[in-house]
Amino acid sequence: MTARARDATCRAANPSVVGYAMLIAARYLVDRLRHPRSRAAEVLAVRSRLAAAPGPGEASAAELEAAVRLLGLREALSKALGEVSSCSGCARGHPLPNGHWNGGHCCGGRTEEIWSDVEVAALRLSGTTPGRLTPPVSDHAGCAFRGPEGCSLAVADRPNLCVRYLCLELEGELRERGDLPKIKALAAEIRETLARFARLREARLEEAGEAP
Repeated sequence: MTARARDATCRAANPSVVGYAMLIAARYLVDRLRHPRSRAAEVLAVRSRLAAAPGPGEASAAELEAAVRLLGLREALSKALGEVSSCSGCARGHPLPNGHWNGGHCCGGRTEEIWSDVEVAALRLSGTTPGRLTPPVSDHAGCAFRGPEGCSLAVADRPNLCVRYLCLELEGELRERGDLPKIKALAAEIRETLARFARLREARLEEAGEAP
């Protein structure tokens, strides 16, 4: 039996994974009634990938440490940002889907690209569960979790890319506030820690014969 097959067998026997599968299936049926079909399908895909990602007992201690560190950094950067105004008008006048609402231009990307395998793996290890991924009730324009009021997810459950990204408009606002260096330093640490997490994950997968 290959390492991949053994891993799949272990997860199939794990009651929490089975429970997640039932939850995801039920939530998808509800989402089909409440959301555009494209959003329901993309949310289903992210929840399924999250449930299938290795949990704390399957990943290395170093991976778990890096994932928990990323969680702390996301929350620290969000707190440092506080209330900003530039994100509410950065998409005005831009082509669809980015310009569907006035704000959140950077959230107009494709869900599967924003929620990369590395991002999903890190979120799984830091405590994010499929049940916490609740999309907004609105049109679907860009990421499945983007709505007219911004992201529908708590900071703890957002991809690191989304939390650390600083566009030129936001950098200008932070520069005027005088705290741009501190926030850029936090963003850089998130980027570097996620890169380290990716290397650790890749090494484990290669050792198990499951190179990404």
